Amino acid sequence: MIRESLTTWRNVTEQLVHILDERDEEKRDSIIAQIDKLLNQRDVLQPSIQEPFSDEEKSFGQELIQLEKILQAKLKVYMKDIRIDISDQQKKKVSVHAYMDPYNQVFRDGTFYDKKK
Repeated sequence: MIRESLTTWRNVTEQLVHILDERDEEKRDSIIAQIDKLLNQRDVLQPSIQEPFSDEEKSFGQELIQLEKILQAKLKVYMKDIRIDISDQQKKKVSVHAYMDPYNQVFRDGTFYDKKK
C-alpha cells in the first residue's frame, strides 16, 4: 500500500511538469503563482515522507526520482528563459534611452579645441 503523501507528491509534481510546458508570456505571472503554490504544497508534504518504506513504495520512489529529475530540468529552463527576458528588457530600456537622448553619452577624450586663431 502506497502512502497518500507519496501519491499526492506525485500528482503535484506532475501538475508542475505540465504547467512548465506552457510558454505563453502573457500568462507568465499566473503560471509563476501556480508554480509557487504547488511548490509550497510539496514543502508541506515533504516532512510526512519518511522511512520505513515498503517494497512497493521503494519502486514508486524510483519513479518519483525520475519525475523529479524531469521537473528540475524544466524549472532550470524556465528560470533561464525568465533571466533572458529580463536581460533583453534591460537592453531595450538602455537602447531606447540612448535613442531618445543621443548626446547624453558623449565621450570625452581629454582634448581641448581652441576656438581662437
